[in-house]
Amino acid sequence: MKKFLPLFSVALMVSAAVSAQSLRYGITGAMNVSNYAIEIGGVEYSPDSRIGFNAGFRMEMDAPFIYDGFYFDAELLLSSKGAKVKGEDDGVAVKNIVRPYYLELPIHIGYRYMFGSGKVGIFGSFGPYIGVGLFGTNKLSVGDQSSKPDTFSDDSLKRFDFGLGLRGGVQMFDHYRIFIGYDWGLLNISQGDNKINNRNLYIGASYMF
Repeated sequence: MKKFLPLFSVALMVSAAVSAQSLRYGITGAMNVSNYAIEIGGVEYSPDSRIGFNAGFRMEMDAPFIYDGFYFDAELLLSSKGAKVKGEDDGVAVKNIVRPYYLELPIHIGYRYMFGSGKVGIFGSFGPYIGVGLFGTNKLSVGDQSSKPDTFSDDSLKRFDFGLGLRGGVQMFDHYRIFIGYDWGLLNISQGDNKINNRNLYIGASYMF
């Protein structure tokens, strides 16, 4: 065992050095189709989805020390989410379009399989994300009256979010990634008695330098 530990330590350092050489950077962007999972008094409610976006920077690191084809990736994104909530209050129509913007950091572990000459392949990844609310507005309409209160306030949404994400797609010519993914928010982001969780389907592309 005493002889094995130094060898194991050397192997880890070699793997880290090889991985550092395979570290790559890129840019990424996607269309968000976001929504909320809402629970009011024990009753689940799903509002209408809202179209938004996410865009930012991406990093990939091969992980052959796990198994050939495995990799880690991380992104730093500006993400526009939200939903369209409709209803009635004493017979008066109520409409609320929520537009929050988050700074998000997803960290995934993935696996890619390349076909034939290695120019085209498929990949899948999963992992957690954290998000911090930056700014946003609620377009609130009650009858003929409307207002735009701040999205992140004491009586609206919490700024911090955390969840899990799943993604799959196609890699082409080493540089291009086309993908579809889904994020499940695990934290209740409501400041009130109701329960609200983020949900987000996205479709996008990345370019790795």
